[in-house]
Amino acid sequence: MSTMVLYLFESTVCLSVFYFVYWFFLRRDTFFRMNRLYLLAMVLFSMLVPLLPFHWIPSGPSASVVILLDPVLITPAKVEHTLSEHLQWIEIVAVIYITGALIFLFRFAFQLIQLYLITRRFGIKKSDGLRLVFVDRNYSPFSFFKLVFINEDAIPADSLPTILEHERIHIRQNHTLDMILLELAAILQWFNPVIWLAGREMKSIHEYLADEGVLQTGISRFQYQQMILDETMGIRMNGLANNFNVSLLKKRIHMMTKSKSGPWAKSKILIALPALVALLFLLPASSISNSSGKGFSDKTLVTPLFIKFPAVASIVPIGEPQDNSRKESQNKTIPVQPDKNGVYIRVEQQPQYTGGDDARIKFLRENIKYPEEARKAGIQGTVFVTFVVQADGAITNVKILRGIGGGCDEEAMRVVKMMPNWIPGTMQGKNVAVQFNLPIKFLLDADKKKDTKK
Repeated sequence: MSTMVLYLFESTVCLSVFYFVYWFFLRRDTFFRMNRLYLLAMVLFSMLVPLLPFHWIPSGPSASVVILLDPVLITPAKVEHTLSEHLQWIEIVAVIYITGALIFLFRFAFQLIQLYLITRRFGIKKSDGLRLVFVDRNYSPFSFFKLVFINEDAIPADSLPTILEHERIHIRQNHTLDMILLELAAILQWFNPVIWLAGREMKSIHEYLADEGVLQTGISRFQYQQMILDETMGIRMNGLANNFNVSLLKKRIHMMTKSKSGPWAKSKILIALPALVALLFLLPASSISNSSGKGFSDKTLVTPLFIKFPAVASIVPIGEPQDNSRKESQNKTIPVQPDKNGVYIRVEQQPQYTGGDDARIKFLRENIKYPEEARKAGIQGTVFVTFVVQADGAITNVKILRGIGGGCDEEAMRVVKMMPNWIPGTMQGKNVAVQFNLPIKFLLDADKKKDTKK
């Protein structure tokens, strides 16, 4: 689930950044074809780039990381991790997101079925190189792929050729493919207002292009504007279709009368290049820092972790002696290279527990038992376990970095050693060994704010 959340976050950021460029710099220009291509590229980039398997790893002191897995909370009655509330809201958000996606997927399927049923009911007739579906309702004329849906009886005979030419341009320029792409993107990003704004802008651009093409045939601009004004009463039948009138009459007329943008205006698209470069660097870096291994920058996150888990200062960086000072731990740079045993601290792709982090938490929850000796002695606190995920996914080198006694240390090690093989981490395309820290917190009373023993 965390991977999906990260993907949606990154794609949302991409869409928002590029749409910002379009809205403030490009939308008022009359380079309709360029704007169409920009919106298409924006959507494709935002949907695909977060999926690409490339990573940028920063170098230098700022690249120090600490690999710390989500802590696990153990109580005598049951086992639960300290981020249970976090998972609860993640699960609620997941249900909401999936429900919304299913609703819009159903909407998309319904629109396709609706068009199919109308086509089947009225049939297809060929005329002047077009495939026409003559409907009996007062729909505004629209096209879908190579089909034109039109109520011939509701349209004046002298306007019909112009309307058909308008729809012919939609068909020739494959505008339906644009709408299908945006509809699919909207299913994934239904919560993001930017994708709906992009869809509305794309429909406007389609109409501008069709209007431009019709005017180039020699029809009077005033006559054409009067004709589309007469069509404003038509009903918009389907969101996937290219309607002759899509409720943007004022904007269409404005674009018809607007002076053509100068050639220099095309250069404004270059404003998107800095955003593109920034996203190409930042998104992969974000993927690394938010991967399942929880790679964090020690300059930004070691101090908060020290406050939350007092023992962390004695084990950061991983592999250093336990008596390191807090200052030395924070300033120590963890290299990308492996140690003398070939074990990495930071890799391009962190190892993952088979089934995801939730599955790891579930495994620990079902297998760790609160030792009776610790329970009777009132012992509670956090046990820090370190282990290595080998290149074949096996769990080895399980050790206690800091324990609390009472059998808790042994119990924590026992269950960690029981974990099944992980999906190994990779560096430059090769499986490598990676070291992790795992805090396991034993707590007698989950409602208490303080432990009786640290």
